[in-house]
Amino acid sequence: MIEPNNPDIDVEALMDRVYAEVVRRQFGDGASRSNGHIATGATIDTQALEGHTASAARLAEVRTKWTGRLTFFPFNLAFVRRLLLRVLAFVFRDQRNVNFEVIYALRESAALNARLRERIVLLEERVARLELRE
Repeated sequence: MIEPNNPDIDVEALMDRVYAEVVRRQFGDGASRSNGHIATGATIDTQALEGHTASAARLAEVRTKWTGRLTFFPFNLAFVRRLLLRVLAFVFRDQRNVNFEVIYALRESAALNARLRERIVLLEERVARLELRE
């Protein structure tokens, strides 16, 4: 994968592969997300949700750097790379907008779920106190 004489290592592509491998190992073997790190018992792991949404937001950004895998002719010419990056940005513009809206909705939903969970805990405590008084 990484050769000692290769100075052009695409860090973004490498991080994407590492992230995909981590997700595959955590969820690909049949383990459900509730047994993984999204939810454990009665608590919600909001850091995991924030991490996933941050990763999705990072991957939804406009590509500004050419991948290291396509370094052969004609893709090694700077003007061809710029042109193709602009074409890709134009073609997937609507999809990026949809992705950002879904990410925003997920963040809002996670925040709402956390607030609702706090209120449920408070209500359960109040009910328990009322049951003890009777």
